[in-house]
Amino acid sequence: METIPKTQLGQALTSKENSFNGYKDISPDDPDIRAQKVKEFIEEGQTYNGAGYCSSNVSNVFVWNTNGLNSSDTATSAFLDGIFRSETSAGSSHIGNQILSDIDAQKVGQEAFSITKESQNPEDIDPGVYEVILGPDAVSTILVFLSVYGFNAKSKVDGTSPIEINVEQFDEKINLEDDPHKEGALNFKIDASGAPKKKIEIITNGIPKNYFHTRRTSNELNQSNTFHEMFGWGDSFGGLGTNLYLKPGDISKEEMISNVKKGIYINEFWYCRVLDPITQVVTGLNRNGSYLIENGKVTKPVGRLRFTQSFMSSLGQGNVLGVGSDSRFADSEFGEGILNVPMLHLKEFNFTGGVSG
Repeated sequence: METIPKTQLGQALTSKENSFNGYKDISPDDPDIRAQKVKEFIEEGQTYNGAGYCSSNVSNVFVWNTNGLNSSDTATSAFLDGIFRSETSAGSSHIGNQILSDIDAQKVGQEAFSITKESQNPEDIDPGVYEVILGPDAVSTILVFLSVYGFNAKSKVDGTSPIEINVEQFDEKINLEDDPHKEGALNFKIDASGAPKKKIEIITNGIPKNYFHTRRTSNELNQSNTFHEMFGWGDSFGGLGTNLYLKPGDISKEEMISNVKKGIYINEFWYCRVLDPITQVVTGLNRNGSYLIENGKVTKPVGRLRFTQSFMSSLGQGNVLGVGSDSRFADSEFGEGILNVPMLHLKEFNFTGGVSG
């Protein structure tokens, strides 16, 4: 027994020193770095009043049970939101990434500054049906509403979904997939049942291919489970894709604008509410950057407009004139980081009035 400690001590003294210094430097995402990102954003605003918010997140989930299930996953994300205001305008921008260091705060600031500057002294225009170019945040809102109230299989069970699988319901330029394994994806690769998620096609060349299923909805509709049960939402909500990608096209923003005879550029929507789930008629407002486009050129900023529009029809056959070549993680009324989308050029979008009606 006396020789055992001596042997172990000798081995310790002759072995190489462990260079591992703990986990303290594994993530530099401390408050000072987030504050620096906001500072870089604010500096791009020059004399405008500005505000920004930066977050970085590491999320862990574990699903265990007494039947031997042992499933877990980790997801990381970082976001920067910012806004500038002048006396008569506002401009916002948003960006998301897996890693905080990859957040380009200056680029976000430059975009918000440009929108604020160009949106000053907006003019009211008559309501009506216009061509529109929708920025990524506006596109994200449309797709999130369609996801929650259409592709969520719970809405199909309840009889309120307008989506019909393998029926030509959207323009052929629309291709949407849910891919948790895509490089840069921000959300979990398992669902709340602990099952691994797979890449699935949601819309292919304008044709719906799958609902977002949970164990309950797949059983009720006698369809395959796609494993989209949400953490923390409960079984009553249904399923939702959280790693959604709208396939980009080949048209730049400048080229898209040049193709518009008379229309409106919309940076983002807000205060959107469903009026009819069956037709997906939604009403809402524009904000933080809208412009009138005439004969291929931006001519003036426009004020607040209320739209009343079927989101199904907005992406319907023949209504999608162009899909932007650049995409990014966009914000929406249901949360950030679940949709990566480009801009869209739509043939018709119905505006019914101003803020009051």
